[in-house]
Amino acid sequence: MTENTLALISFALTLMVFSYLLGDLPLIRHLYRIAAYIFIGMSAAFTLIVGYESLLLPFWQEAQDPAISWTALGSQADPVIFGAALLFAALLLLKPVARLGWLSNSVLAAVVAIGAAVGVLGALRGTLLPLLEATVRLPALDADIGSLLESLLVLLGTLMALFSFHYQVNPSGGARYAPGKVFRTIGKALIVTALGAIYASTILSSLTILTERIAFLFQYGA
Repeated sequence: MTENTLALISFALTLMVFSYLLGDLPLIRHLYRIAAYIFIGMSAAFTLIVGYESLLLPFWQEAQDPAISWTALGSQADPVIFGAALLFAALLLLKPVARLGWLSNSVLAAVVAIGAAVGVLGALRGTLLPLLEATVRLPALDADIGSLLESLLVLLGTLMALFSFHYQVNPSGGARYAPGKVFRTIGKALIVTALGAIYASTILSSLTILTERIAFLFQYGA
């Protein structure tokens, strides 16, 4: 397939994606769905091929190598572990069968539980604890005043953002404390600012991708 043919297909798929902006018009509305189906199908096929060549095949070759061991159980246990993993993967395919659906649900529950545990541990050790350490860490006293003020502002902003999730009332009348209300308002403003910055970064990334696609179309269309 020549380069011009690939460029023409890319141009057609790009127009099919942009047809979503025209709304629910006859015939037009199906173009975006066709492009989405093509993308999903090719992504699934690519994931399957990469998973086989980069994951299953190398692991199976290593499981047959007596000089390599994945765990402390020794290389003899590696084929058993690999076979158990394939069995669990096969049990997930039994989900459409009503009588055997509990097997798939059991495997899926184990996968979700292990994934949640790994995700929580990774978030704590890789994100939350380093952020807390960086937040409470103050520069040396002999540092410049700018570094000291920046660290104090980061610490106060973090505390106010966390305080915005705390609800506090007076024991007598039930009204909120005035200082707490002020801190809560500042914390909400900081959270909104952070979310706005994240949203703006997402928009800029999308515009960058769009600009790259338009430049690609003009380059091969010239």
